[in-house]
Amino acid sequence: MSGTQTKMRLILAIAFLFGSGVHSADTDCKRDTIVVCYWGTWSVYREDIGHFTTNDIDPSLCTTIVYSFAGLGLNFEITNLDSWTDIDLGGFSNLTSLKEDYPCLKTTLAVGGWNEGSIKYSVMAYTEEGRKTFADSVLKFITYYGFDGIDLDWEYPTTRGGIPEDMQNFASLVETIKQTISPWNLTLTIAVPIDTSLIGSAYDIPSVKDTVDHVHLMTYDYSLPSTALVTGLSAPLSAIKETVSAWLEAGIPPEKLILGIPAYARTYTLVDDDHHDVGDPVTGAAEAGEYTQEAGFLAYYELQQILQDEFQKMTAVQTDDTNYAYGNEEWFTYETETTVRTKTQYALDNGLGGVMLWSIDNDDFQGLYGDKYTLLSTINKVVNENKSRRK
Repeated sequence: MSGTQTKMRLILAIAFLFGSGVHSADTDCKRDTIVVCYWGTWSVYREDIGHFTTNDIDPSLCTTIVYSFAGLGLNFEITNLDSWTDIDLGGFSNLTSLKEDYPCLKTTLAVGGWNEGSIKYSVMAYTEEGRKTFADSVLKFITYYGFDGIDLDWEYPTTRGGIPEDMQNFASLVETIKQTISPWNLTLTIAVPIDTSLIGSAYDIPSVKDTVDHVHLMTYDYSLPSTALVTGLSAPLSAIKETVSAWLEAGIPPEKLILGIPAYARTYTLVDDDHHDVGDPVTGAAEAGEYTQEAGFLAYYELQQILQDEFQKMTAVQTDDTNYAYGNEEWFTYETETTVRTKTQYALDNGLGGVMLWSIDNDDFQGLYGDKYTLLSTINKVVNENKSRRK
């Protein structure tokens, strides 16, 4: 190793020690089941009851909080996507500083996401030089801001402008990142889709399964109002089981697989209010929520505001361990405390590594319509109940 490399390692080690929060030797942070909390940081722009900052986070409910998102710059280096939120408002530093009071908490930085697209990640990963540039920048970036790891959310290799070579290049990228960050015990996770056709065509499981620390499986959005012609369930358990089985059969160790649960509703406009079953025709997405401002989408607290309004006259139905509701020519598919409990128990019964929630800013984080952090608290209750039974 050259003198320059040695100096760089020393600098980064010091940055990690002072930025990441080191666990004391007598702190027992081992958890059999992890609870991953994604935070969509654009929620800082929401108004009134939708406004969400680090002050609204309850770290006791999460083993890992994922800051979403960072992006990829022209120089193939990781970069912040919103300097006002991430840096000026102290988004990065405020999150990682939570570890001062919660020494067992892990904070990681997600890079990518749907809006980042795929093609520029495909170009970056195409060459060894591009992969090394990116990995080196990840190490410097996350240690500077005090994160404990990186969550690679390239959506998705070989698709949306990608090329067939992405599968091998993704595996090489994952290996390069892991080799670069592992001397400092930093973690690497990846987020993967429900499209099982990408197993073996976009994801070379034998090449990545031993490299990554966890695989975050996005088991939701099985139906989307932006593309669907009929109503469909967002997170039916029968489909989730098939997806989980496919990833496990491909070789992902169950203890590395993290089951995703949505804290939001997908919403449709019915063609006919009298035809409101699963599979009935729709005209498209329903109107945007007051606070989230996205057509076809309601945060859990926005959903409860409607469902608990007696004048809305919505009818709720539970099916396939998820829920839908209809009324006023609208149709919602969503989770409840009961269905979240069922899905969490399913993950535990099948030896999965844990559960992740997308995303905590969409949960009823203020407890306006029930328990504070209704869905996230339910996940924790199930995890703790199972832990107690094992004692």
